[in-house]
Amino acid sequence: MKKLIYTMVLADEDNHVFATTGTLFFAIQLIIAVIYTFITSGSFLNIKLVSILFVINLLLTFLEIFAIRFMMIHDFDNNAEPVEFKVDSYSLSKASGKEFYTIRTNKGVKVIDKDRVDVVHMEVFTDDQNKIGTTEVKYAELKVPENLPKYKFDLFTDMLKHVKNPSMLMTFKYVKNEAKD
Repeated sequence: MKKLIYTMVLADEDNHVFATTGTLFFAIQLIIAVIYTFITSGSFLNIKLVSILFVINLLLTFLEIFAIRFMMIHDFDNNAEPVEFKVDSYSLSKASGKEFYTIRTNKGVKVIDKDRVDVVHMEVFTDDQNKIGTTEVKYAELKVPENLPKYKFDLFTDMLKHVKNPSMLMTFKYVKNEAKD
């Protein structure tokens, strides 16, 4: 069942197939209820009852969408792995009107759009005399594991493209741990 849901969401992401089919399903049920009431009693359902059924229809549709999105986000959080690299150097560059980071890591050079990277500067208190006054830079990014089934891999890769900042550049400046008075 999960495979079917993932495949349908990936194939029809923009049309929201679940919202459309859910709404149509409940709308058809509402029409059948109105026709059945008219045939059996000779009168239509009152406006209050139709309104209540319509609200229930919308609530169930949104609940369905919420449950499916929650399931996909939960699976994404469980499967996406942060990968960390030690940074030798990095620079902010501009080309063709776009800004991007060029990051030289222990695994090669990465060029990343500035808007896709969170840059975090932190002061770390330490008692280690060798580290005081030094700065350490690390780069971390989310990766989708290759060993996932194709339908999950494709959907998670698409979700990763829409994550605001899937990577982080962290600067740790080591300072002396002094007691605050």
